[in-house]
Amino acid sequence: MPTLTIEYRDENERLALEQAIAYISQLHQLALTAPDGSVLATCEQRALADGRALLRSTLAAALDSRVAADEQKGGPRASARRRTPDGAKANTRAPS
Repeated sequence: MPTLTIEYRDENERLALEQAIAYISQLHQLALTAPDGSVLATCEQRALADGRALLRSTLAAALDSRVAADEQKGGPRASARRRTPDGAKANTRAPS
């Protein structure tokens, strides 16, 4: 089996790369084992569910990396409002 060497900048990037490789491997395996006539539907369903999860985790990792880099630089800390799912949003009035 071929091997792959990947260079990464930090642990968040390493984890994201490993998750992406695992995602692709799982899709390939699923395609090989899905019953005849249902390969596309089965793979699409898994791609949508697992693809969203992969995007969420890689986005979180990218943001964590950015925060870590900014914290290493120093500087003043900024505050941010906590987002609440049911809370009012600014400037969200429907056009009239």
